[in-house]
Amino acid sequence: MTSDPQLPADKFSWQPNRKILLFTLLMTPLLISLGFWQLDRAQEKREILAEFEHNRQAAPIIAGGLDSADNLQYRNAMLVGKLDAKRRIFLDNRVRNGRPGYEVFEVLTLTDGDQAAGKKVLVNRGWVEASLDRNQLPQIEAVTGQVQLRGSLYRVLKGGFQLDDGIGRVSQWPARVGWISTKRAEELFGEEFYSYQLRLASDAPGALRTGWPTVAVQPQKHSAYALQWFVMTAVLLLLTLTANSNLVEWLKHKRQG
Repeated sequence: MTSDPQLPADKFSWQPNRKILLFTLLMTPLLISLGFWQLDRAQEKREILAEFEHNRQAAPIIAGGLDSADNLQYRNAMLVGKLDAKRRIFLDNRVRNGRPGYEVFEVLTLTDGDQAAGKKVLVNRGWVEASLDRNQLPQIEAVTGQVQLRGSLYRVLKGGFQLDDGIGRVSQWPARVGWISTKRAEELFGEEFYSYQLRLASDAPGALRTGWPTVAVQPQKHSAYALQWFVMTAVLLLLTLTANSNLVEWLKHKRQG
């Protein structure tokens, strides 16, 4: 705020400070863009939740419908096949209730459906707590024989940042990896997979601790973040105005007069 005694208090006067104005000119577009970015994220999350509700209400899909061109994200599915417990993936750094653990993935070879029989589906059996010894992977009971698995279809959403764990095609099982998708599973297993993985329902054979959030951050929180950025923009502009003028003294004079 300016304290120049030469600025008269009876009328509004402007005395620009170049450094402050330059800072404001640089920061204002950034703050506004961050606000609109959060609004865009809120809209994306609303669309994801709407898609979730729509597909969850649809009838469960079976093996023959996995090649459908429709959007099957979050669609319930019932698949029949055999799980391969000998080739198991442990997805690292999966924390639940503050406890470190893994999500366990296995390959389901389909046995139902004329065209689908023999094809592969990546199955997420759920979460298991990690041992204190990082060299010791959890012991998981295998699911043997032909089983009918119920769950929801899921494809990894676009965006996000994946760290390179340096693992290519796996030759020694079980394997621990830092990230997984059906596309990456093709590299790890050396086989082709359907583009959706199956997340097991809690009552499905072989299900561990299941349940996944649809979105990590709700749309309302993104909207609140956007409001914060816009409020910060308004505060910056107000501070810039008071620092480059006699606004406070002029308002005091107006009030007293």
